[in-house]
Amino acid sequence: MALTLFTQLAIYSVAAQGRKTRFPVGLYTTGNSDIYGISVGIGSDTYTGSDTVSVHSNGLRIEPLSQSLLFFTLIFPVDTVHFPTDESEHAAFAKKIPNEVINGINLSCGTNAFANVNGITVSAVTQSLKNTNGISIGGMANYTFKNNGVQLSLFNSGALYSNGLMVGGYQTEVHRGRGVHVAFWFNEYKYFDGLMLAVCNGLLSKPEQFRGLQIGIFNRTQKLRGIQIGLWNINEKRSLPFINWSFR
Repeated sequence: MALTLFTQLAIYSVAAQGRKTRFPVGLYTTGNSDIYGISVGIGSDTYTGSDTVSVHSNGLRIEPLSQSLLFFTLIFPVDTVHFPTDESEHAAFAKKIPNEVINGINLSCGTNAFANVNGITVSAVTQSLKNTNGISIGGMANYTFKNNGVQLSLFNSGALYSNGLMVGGYQTEVHRGRGVHVAFWFNEYKYFDGLMLAVCNGLLSKPEQFRGLQIGIFNRTQKLRGIQIGLWNINEKRSLPFINWSFR
């Protein structure tokens, strides 16, 4: 037991060597830093193979310029975090270590970083992050692997896993969600528990299970435990106008 504790302390001591503590201002782009106060920089890192967290930003993080501005050129693609498309890869992706952990407030024209945010993050254009805990607001697009809290966007909001409120001016997308999802046009999902409000719920995706209340012009799920209210409602038992239900 003592040997194990000694080994752990030795490993921590080696890992701590070379790290820099910055206060009250630091550059999050320098790496191997613990910043307390204001963290600033240009651009973000979407690399998903880190062995340790490179930067801890504690306080206010500001990213005035980022690759998200390329969104408006319609020529160059924006470098965003690439989330796994196959469900079998989700568990391994969840275990990956973020490049940066942001505790506090993040303000940017667009943060696309393999980072965890605990607090509030606001991006003017596009935003893609590993995990968000708190409030996440993106201009045109706002994506994360796992969101706990509130996630908003004027156009698209998406997460593989979501717990809380998600709002997309045009569309929301989730693999497995729980809470409230609101969109003007489309709410897309695979598994969902809670309340969905949109013109179309489950129209473009292949939804497998919904538990709760769907309200829209068109509502669809493969397996329903709850109520669907809309012009046309589809579940495994029947297709009906106005209202549909299943409680098994």
